[in-house]
Amino acid sequence: MPATIVPAYWLYGERLAERFPDALHIEPIVARSSLHGWTIQPHLHHDLFQFFLVTQGGGRTRVDGRDHRLAPGAALLLPPSTIHEFAFLEDTDGFVASAAATSLRRLFESEPEARSLLGAPAVLSVAASGAQATMLEALMQLAMREFAANLPAREFSLGAYADLIASWFVRAMRGAKASGEPAKDPRAGLVRRFVERVERRFQHHDSLDDHARELGVSVPHLSRSCRELLGRSAARVIQDRLMIEARRDLVYTAMSISQISFRLGFTDPAYFSRFFAKRAGVSPSDYRAKA
Repeated sequence: MPATIVPAYWLYGERLAERFPDALHIEPIVARSSLHGWTIQPHLHHDLFQFFLVTQGGGRTRVDGRDHRLAPGAALLLPPSTIHEFAFLEDTDGFVASAAATSLRRLFESEPEARSLLGAPAVLSVAASGAQATMLEALMQLAMREFAANLPAREFSLGAYADLIASWFVRAMRGAKASGEPAKDPRAGLVRRFVERVERRFQHHDSLDDHARELGVSVPHLSRSCRELLGRSAARVIQDRLMIEARRDLVYTAMSISQISFRLGFTDPAYFSRFFAKRAGVSPSDYRAKA
């Protein structure tokens, strides 16, 4: 039987090409869940860390094949490429914060342990009225106000809140016992480690042989696992990560096309332009002009 491809979204329900993520996106759980009958089907996010806090209601979640009950005080950590789904009780609420992996670069550079602590999914249970939950809820509320306001330095402020929320989970992961465990399906762990390695190394243009060797698997096995779980080849994962960064640089920086190409590890700006145009359908300069 053909493998089932788990859909990938920026958040849930959008095509990947439809939107470009902020440094931090945050919304109430009820905002999206109520629109889908309180059921969120299995999906994943290629480039987003997601942080949940349940403040009322509950339900269940399945994370990489393992089931967990949710209740007030449940705090979920979902790193990129984690397959997850939800069946919420009606009127469940709380917060879901989504941060692009590159938005947490400052945290990862200053706290080397943070990447590994946030690298595996976890379901944490904290006292709903305790100090930990109160602190996280306060951070989420402040971040949501900033997200909704169109104020100067908004992107910088959202990046700061992304760091603060992620830091809460780093501290919680150091001391708390998560009910989440490694995925039963070893392919999920392999794909996650591959995506994490691509995140660290995409500017070096490592070959698939390099990635597979470091991960201790063959190239065919790596590519097959990516196709079956992500719906795209391992090579496409690398290309998509380069495109994400290229789009960000074109939209959010004043760097020239040549500067962007060199920053992304291309030795020839003309080749970078062809690479970008083939995948985006427009040249880098046209993409920037339309952004």
